[in-house]
Amino acid sequence: MNEAKPSLLISLGGNALNVSDPLHAHQKEEFEIARKSMGNIVDLMEQGYKNMILTHGNGPQVGQIFLQQELTKNEFPRQVTLDICVADSQGRIGYILQNVFDNVCQQRGIGKKSFAVITQVVVDPNDPAFDRPTKPIGVFYSKEEADKLQQERSWEFMEDAGRGYRRVVASPIPLEIVETTIFKEIIERGFIGIGCGGGGIPVIRNPNGALTGIEAVIDKDRTSALLANSIGIEQLILLTHVEGAYLNFNTHQSQLIKNISADQMKTYIDEGEFAEGSMKPKVEAAVEFVKKGGKKAIIANLNSLLSAIEGKTGTHISA
Repeated sequence: MNEAKPSLLISLGGNALNVSDPLHAHQKEEFEIARKSMGNIVDLMEQGYKNMILTHGNGPQVGQIFLQQELTKNEFPRQVTLDICVADSQGRIGYILQNVFDNVCQQRGIGKKSFAVITQVVVDPNDPAFDRPTKPIGVFYSKEEADKLQQERSWEFMEDAGRGYRRVVASPIPLEIVETTIFKEIIERGFIGIGCGGGGIPVIRNPNGALTGIEAVIDKDRTSALLANSIGIEQLILLTHVEGAYLNFNTHQSQLIKNISADQMKTYIDEGEFAEGSMKPKVEAAVEFVKKGGKKAIIANLNSLLSAIEGKTGTHISA
């Protein structure tokens, strides 16, 4: 008898829909790139993995929305707040992933459907992150372009892992996922859930219980770990543009971390091995997931999903 496969939460990095030129690409390109990502997910299903939740980034898309606002601020002076921008990108990306996933399943003769959820995530309005923006969004700029935009628009920028400069915004810690019970029901009814886009729409809970949006971008991997723990997911898979977490990243002494305990990874975090706003939130999310009961967390390349789950590549973190 085949051993039952573990339940998975797969966090797709921004490169799951990252076109080569976000400012000039046709939206058809997003569907084409999503087809490759969703093809990898359906490959897993054909290997026996049936219980899955997909989460996704939105950095390029939400940055594009903000840039469009800046370029049209004279014609449309009323600016949309960041929580609404996250909601817009959730709907857009959720639709693309759901559409492509369902089409791939139909083409392969698999009777499985996906269900995209607009997801709200509660944060603390007094989180110190609001005084220290670290979360990169949008496209990459040169140093000269970033300095100019900082002067013109009062944006804050951070160098991002040797790839250029990106705008940074507040990234508070996620405390509660409002739609947790919906994700539980999605799995119980046999769907593939898609949600927590861009880390979720940031909201605060008022004394009377009402929810109000707030300007921030929550790290999607932290939110993914929270959701995975909340609904009893066994393995958390964090997909990105590199093969995994590295010691001495971007140096001649760079070394891929293959198998490691959560405690040892926490030591590396404390020693400053990982870049803020880049790999650090991923390894922190992975450690948090394992320490709160998850069986394993894997950080791997988007295009190496199956081989990473089989243990052939990626960084594997366990208790």
